[in-house]
Amino acid sequence: MRRLFVITMACLMAACAQQPQVQLYSGAPQPQSKVLTVVVPGELEIRSINGQPYSAANAAYSLDDKQLLLQPGAYQIQAFYKNGFDIAGGISHEVVRGRTAIFNIEGKAGDLWRLEFDRPNNLAEAKKFEDEFTAWAVNTRTGERQQAQAGNRNVSALAALMGSREVAPQATTVAPLGTASGAATQPVVLSPAPAQAAALPHNDATLTTLQQMWNLLTPESRSAFLKWAQQ
Repeated sequence: MRRLFVITMACLMAACAQQPQVQLYSGAPQPQSKVLTVVVPGELEIRSINGQPYSAANAAYSLDDKQLLLQPGAYQIQAFYKNGFDIAGGISHEVVRGRTAIFNIEGKAGDLWRLEFDRPNNLAEAKKFEDEFTAWAVNTRTGERQQAQAGNRNVSALAALMGSREVAPQATTVAPLGTASGAATQPVVLSPAPAQAAALPHNDATLTTLQQMWNLLTPESRSAFLKWAQQ
């Protein structure tokens, strides 16, 4: 009985160690020797692939790395750092959303690329990613390394609150750049996001709400907000 328990626990641990996989090509599942695999660290969140948002790529797996399974070909992946930090021994919590990085990857069947960046040691180092986020992609088979381009800054939570609440439908598959069914025939050039239509009316109640929110902010948060507002 004890031997059976040990074997069972070993199998469970091995299963937990496997990286979650997200299939982003159409059709039946293919062996990894026939697809392009991109490993995304758990601290990175995918914003878009080939210019289109793909929520399936951000399936919730805690901070586990995940594997994006794609058709062989060229892809432009926009991703940003997102992680939470405890403050004052866990009394409060702050989530850091870094600047977007643009990874340009072209892979063959069986290739495994990995998105990489220098891990921060603390909250202060992570917050630097809001202004500058250095990242790259590595082909683990050939050793080829592609430096990521700098993308846009992330929109603040307050701006998101005041923006449109409509959610556009998102696809669950993506084709390589340059293909007939691909999202684009050329790599997507990142441009500033269009201004969102205000969802809150301009009246005294709105002003009072914003004033109350301002009063709840810490001095550091107020400084960060003013810095963002001046951009």
